[in-house]
Amino acid sequence: MIGFDDRRQSGRLLCRPPLRYVGAVLALALLATALPHPTPPAHAAADGVLAKVEAEGVIRAGTRASAPPFARKLETGGFEGFSVDLLEAIRASAEEMVGRPVTLELQEVTPADRLERVAAGELDIVCGITTPTWDREALVDFSVPFFRDGTRILIYREKAMGGVDLGMLDIGVVEGTTTVTIVKDQLPTANLHLFPTMKDAMTALAAGEVSGVANIGITLLGLAAKQEPRRSVVLLPRTFALAMETLACVLPQDDSPWRDTVNRVIIDMFAGVKDANSRYDEVYERWFGRDSAIFYPLDRDNRTYLSTVSIWAR
Repeated sequence: MIGFDDRRQSGRLLCRPPLRYVGAVLALALLATALPHPTPPAHAAADGVLAKVEAEGVIRAGTRASAPPFARKLETGGFEGFSVDLLEAIRASAEEMVGRPVTLELQEVTPADRLERVAAGELDIVCGITTPTWDREALVDFSVPFFRDGTRILIYREKAMGGVDLGMLDIGVVEGTTTVTIVKDQLPTANLHLFPTMKDAMTALAAGEVSGVANIGITLLGLAAKQEPRRSVVLLPRTFALAMETLACVLPQDDSPWRDTVNRVIIDMFAGVKDANSRYDEVYERWFGRDSAIFYPLDRDNRTYLSTVSIWAR
């Protein structure tokens, strides 16, 4: 098992023996049944997502194919990951709301097409590793944040011996992401190499075409854990992030009933997160806990942040 010692903020990968954990299907069923019955909106627009879900019994959702532990595509064609579990909880809530069986139709999206496909009406929602920005807000809407992490640079440990000048590195980043802007702002002298996907960037790192790869820390660790052969890596800077990024679901513009539905699911999952006693903790533990492939503890700062995301009075 790969681990990130958050208490020391060392960015080291720690090898742990693999452990079995409860199957995702059972856990999702428990999560869905634990969610409170939603209160239907006063009305849903005839052309809105909820009206379509009520008529068709389908939510068309997008997620990434190679961004573990948030999402990855299986050999069977299905998907699994933290954001997939979140989408399943949203599906269960929508099913309660419209009063009929609802299926989740998952499709692969990329950084280049994820926003446009929602804006064009091809997808009802995308949950993955998307950071809200004002430029993106002009095209789509976003849910409340469901995750927060820092942007760092992943390099192989042997390259970090004796110290590293991040400003002199060749750094791989995925084009069309907020990471590009962050690295340019924070490391203006670094040489950026743009790639269509994180998989391509990690392949370039393994081939020595770049010295490091930038993204939020947990995504980098997830990708490093999948590389063969496995190599020891570090996240830099060690004690702080280049920037903090929040992740949110992408939603169609101006569809308040659907946005309210998604936000209620996320906010209800946060209840008790400050005391490590929430449905969010159940999902988080499955993908980032001690018994998971990636150990990435939810620290006090992030617990406090998530507990204060809600702006709605009870």
